[in-house]
Amino acid sequence: MRCYKCGGVLSDSSVCGRCGADVSVYRKAARVSNAYYNLGLAKAKVRDLSGAVESLKTSIAINKRNIEARNLLGLVFCEMGDVVEALSQWVISKNIEADNNPAGSYIKKIQSNQNRFEMISNTIKKYNQSLLYAREGNFDMAVIQLKKVITQNPKLIKAQQLLALLYIKDKEYGRAKKCLNAVQKIDRNNTLTLKYLSEIESITSVKDSQGSFLPKKRAYEADTKALNGNDVIIPRASYKEPSNGAITIITILAGAVIGAALIWFLVMPARYKGLTEDYNRSLTEYSEQLSSGNVELNNITKQLQDITGQKESLEQQLSQVSGTGGSNKLLNAVIQAANSYIANDKTGAAGYLVDIDVSALPTDEAKTLYTTLATAVMPGAAADFYNKGTADYRKSSFDTAVTYFVNAYKCDKTNVNAIYYAAKCYVALNQTDKAKTYYQYIVNDFASSSYASEARNYVNSH
Repeated sequence: MRCYKCGGVLSDSSVCGRCGADVSVYRKAARVSNAYYNLGLAKAKVRDLSGAVESLKTSIAINKRNIEARNLLGLVFCEMGDVVEALSQWVISKNIEADNNPAGSYIKKIQSNQNRFEMISNTIKKYNQSLLYAREGNFDMAVIQLKKVITQNPKLIKAQQLLALLYIKDKEYGRAKKCLNAVQKIDRNNTLTLKYLSEIESITSVKDSQGSFLPKKRAYEADTKALNGNDVIIPRASYKEPSNGAITIITILAGAVIGAALIWFLVMPARYKGLTEDYNRSLTEYSEQLSSGNVELNNITKQLQDITGQKESLEQQLSQVSGTGGSNKLLNAVIQAANSYIANDKTGAAGYLVDIDVSALPTDEAKTLYTTLATAVMPGAAADFYNKGTADYRKSSFDTAVTYFVNAYKCDKTNVNAIYYAAKCYVALNQTDKAKTYYQYIVNDFASSSYASEARNYVNSH
């Protein structure tokens, strides 16, 4: 164990042998931090990753220099699919202890496959977009986006959980359970996952117990008795054969004529009426189908317009991510700055940071890392840039000097000298608009400086 103040190796005494600092409280804090680290390690071994994260965060909150706890926390985040959070922990670990730190090999392994790293970073951005869709009530787009995220990064637990929640909302409990079972293979005791599974079990058990148990109808046989020959009463025949065959023929012809008349006057009008009604009914059905088809066509046209708008929006978002100001390139710039800082190249680290818009960084961890690095390197880099710019200015190398002066101003917004000489370089390079811009900075922000009068004259005359 080393002293928190001077870095010397501590003995069993409660006082540092090198600087004389009281390390009794520090020893107790280190022991508690190590206890939480051991607890987190035990949970990680049995794949209780969410519990391990809580224990390891407590460990590094007590002792931020606990390298083992911080490195293990990064590994747990990586196993949970959150590579950006893992990189943040490893960069901080490497910054605390640069020598013989396995965090360096972890960072190199991630950076060795740049395509894979960019793909994982994109999944985190897509997850954030899906979360925004869900909050806005656009659940279908959220489900589509989350399916893509899980396909590319199946270990991203929070994406699986959000997709399961959307499935539960749509009463697709089988799909939700499949997502949650995948989470349990990664993190066995995740509290949110267990809560969702319990909710699904309670819903499905209640649904199964609400079946209909109506009594079956009993079939009763008809209490009938078959008639036998003795019970049949056969009436006497009262029909007598006609005595003349001509009468029989006349009777048959008359019956045929009467039957034909009945068919013509009774049956045929009813048949024609039925055909007319069938025709009218069919015509009505076809009209309704045509109207329904027009409505569906209008709906499909509207859906096509919505999908086209969403496609254009996604293409615009893709161009923003893939362009020069994309969040992946910003993350890479922050990581390059951290590597330069670890290599003790503070000016090089500042060179990566000066053009980064911190508000455009995709995660809070990346913004925190940017702030930590900027605080550490910007003041010293500002002086270094200014000195290099002054040397080139004296050599009349205005094209390189202006870059140094501009970077010096970006590192230290209070350096009026850097602004003044940047404006002078732009004047020498005949770039009037840029020179006017930097003179205007002096007029606006440094009105009491000795350069203010010259700056106002230039702005007013150009």
